Amino acid sequence: MSLNKNKHLVDVLTSHKMSHVDDLLSKYKMKRDEVKNALAEKFKDEIATRAINSGSYAKHDAINIKYDLDICQPFKRNSFDKLEDMADAVFNYFNDEYEDDDLVKYKTRKQRVSTGITFVVDGEEIQMDVVPGRELIKGDYLETNRLNLYVRPKLLQEASSTQTNIQKHIDLIKCKSDERNVIRLLKIWKVNKSKDRVKSFLVELITIRAFDNCSDIPTGQWGKLKMVMEYIRDNIKTIRLEDPANSNNVVSDTMTDSEKNNFSFDMKLMLDQIEADANNLKVYFAVNDEFDTNDDEDKKAAALDIARSGVIQKPWCDC
Repeated sequence: MSLNKNKHLVDVLTSHKMSHVDDLLSKYKMKRDEVKNALAEKFKDEIATRAINSGSYAKHDAINIKYDLDICQPFKRNSFDKLEDMADAVFNYFNDEYEDDDLVKYKTRKQRVSTGITFVVDGEEIQMDVVPGRELIKGDYLETNRLNLYVRPKLLQEASSTQTNIQKHIDLIKCKSDERNVIRLLKIWKVNKSKDRVKSFLVELITIRAFDNCSDIPTGQWGKLKMVMEYIRDNIKTIRLEDPANSNNVVSDTMTDSEKNNFSFDMKLMLDQIEADANNLKVYFAVNDEFDTNDDEDKKAAALDIARSGVIQKPWCDC
């Protein structure tokens, strides 16, 4: 029996909904609020406003197998002489001063534009990135949401700064439910196949571009996913994707030519193999078995088919 690709992808998306982890997520949110409160108390004279939510959860394109509850802390223009001082102050606070029984101290880390902290809640690790940013002009942030970030050096790359606008990133994908579903599916592929070099922000931007450039959006979840995959296959090597908050930040340049070639090849291989056998869709876009609500229904349907055929079989069980 041929796989119903649309139904399978809907099942995949359903099984990866964040609502399945609501109980744990509520505890993570409480932890995030505690971090926000701690930042507001520690830097009360330096911050432009209370920390804001950022990352995939804020954009509503998170999946329950990998997600972060990231925050961005806006600072006043005159809070620090240098952006590096701001970034170091936040890192030093969590590394040296911040106290929380759930915090894994030795995992506090300096990242390119953030301080990464790790909590263990109910035996589960939760990663949280705290991104400090300084407003461009004194008193400017509350009106424009623009921030300057310190970019730490990496390998041969020197330290630098970059401008961003978290709210603009969130608004970019607002009310784009079809795009978000495709982004979620590509994130599921990314996580399951360990495609870490394909950054989620790039996936978001190229998915939106694919939809914008298509004059006749396909119907059905498979049609939309296939359209985006074909677009990536055909365009990732040459496309220019700019950060909507900063045209000088060319997101497509974060991948090397070799990585772009690999990304294109990955899409081609998947499309070819799914065309050859629809069941290969399950290999690349797998249901999260922990929350597979269709499992029991499939077993019942199979048992009913057997009963109707007159074949004597042990009744199915949920063991």
